[in-house]
Amino acid sequence: MVTFMKHRQSVDAADLRRRLRPCGLLLAAGLLAGSSALAETTEAVKPPPTPQSWILLQSTTHSNGVPIVYPTGTPQVTVRITEIPPGVDTGVHNHPIPLVTYMLAGELTIRGVSGAVHVYKEGDAFVETAEFHHGANEGKKPVRLLAVYAGEVGAPLSIKPPQ
Repeated sequence: MVTFMKHRQSVDAADLRRRLRPCGLLLAAGLLAGSSALAETTEAVKPPPTPQSWILLQSTTHSNGVPIVYPTGTPQVTVRITEIPPGVDTGVHNHPIPLVTYMLAGELTIRGVSGAVHVYKEGDAFVETAEFHHGANEGKKPVRLLAVYAGEVGAPLSIKPPQ
């Protein structure tokens, strides 16, 4: 009788395996087919890229340490690109309104009338000096800069020194 029970268990196990084999194949096929669908679903669920920003400059003073003072008239922001060829000097001038500069290309040497010298290169951002100064491109490549003036309607962007 013990032999019969062992035989019956082995027949039942073999019968069960035979019946489940097609189910296993279907399950495996479904998993394989679903894996690409799952990957596509995962791609679709990825969050979209988000904007990023970096602070290039944060200052309460001009590059020579003088506090930044905003004009009191009707606000006007001016943004411009300036190009200075090699060997060219801007001449002595001043900016009566705050000027933020970002160097796009080249190297610019700024000399203040006090004798202070600052050299700015591509990627530098600075608040231009509050004293009279001149900028010179002493390099071999053109200087290209982005200038942002925080001014007021009617205010000049720069002035020459009094004669």
